[in-house]
Amino acid sequence: MKKLFWIFALILSGLLAFTGNSIAGKSALEDIMTAKTIVVSTDANYAPQSFLNDKGELEGFDISVAREVAKRLGVKIKFITPDWDLITAGKWGKRWDISIGSMTPTKERKNALLFTLPYYSSPAQFAVHKDNKTIKTIADLAGKTIGVASETTNERYLQKDLSIEDVKIIFQDWKAGKLKTYPTDANHIEDLSLGDGLRLDAVFSSRQTINEAIISGCGKGCPLKMIGEPPYYEPLSFALDKSRANSQTLVDKLNEVIKSMNEDGTLVKLSEKFYKTNLIPNL
Repeated sequence: MKKLFWIFALILSGLLAFTGNSIAGKSALEDIMTAKTIVVSTDANYAPQSFLNDKGELEGFDISVAREVAKRLGVKIKFITPDWDLITAGKWGKRWDISIGSMTPTKERKNALLFTLPYYSSPAQFAVHKDNKTIKTIADLAGKTIGVASETTNERYLQKDLSIEDVKIIFQDWKAGKLKTYPTDANHIEDLSLGDGLRLDAVFSSRQTINEAIISGCGKGCPLKMIGEPPYYEPLSFALDKSRANSQTLVDKLNEVIKSMNEDGTLVKLSEKFYKTNLIPNL
């Protein structure tokens, strides 16, 4: 009797172990394919990458890229707009599957996130109010109050602790008088548009974001002008939660999708549509 009991117990424990391993072994890609939906985090106030149009619908380069990714995976798409610092911190708890939000794969972020191949590159850019007559070069920003989005590569650059693999970064030999951080780029651009030196002397963002703000931001266009050449260019990738088990197959699949979108010209077309220039790297 005891022998039969132990045999039964061994069989039961084996079945439980097998079931547990099967559940634990389900990959992030399998989760998405089973749900037939991919949940993508992005920013609703980051034109022309992502923004709400007149109909209240998300639109932009990142949004179009995300929709094309979902199409090529054969699944539906759902967007979610958490704060940027929550995205970069990792440990998403499966609240979303992937971030398609123009993120640079820095060394620090790689502690919490996994990254795909770059899908485009972005030039960093300084800008001042169009009425400013004294700031003519980047060197003239020494001691000035500069606005920047928090937890971004641009903030790290101004703090002189930015590190991007395979990217040579030359820091300025001056310091800002004060760095004012904001939740997103649109916020500091709006503050600068209020007047020259009123709240800010300059802002630091991506060239495409500032260009879009000059064209159509702040209602009918923000009164800004760019100064100097881009201090650096950064590769931008999709990001995934490193703490989510079995995510590498999803990274591999997304890399295949990025390569196919690169090879068939889809990324170039979207870049020229939203940025009026080709920002797509050669893979």
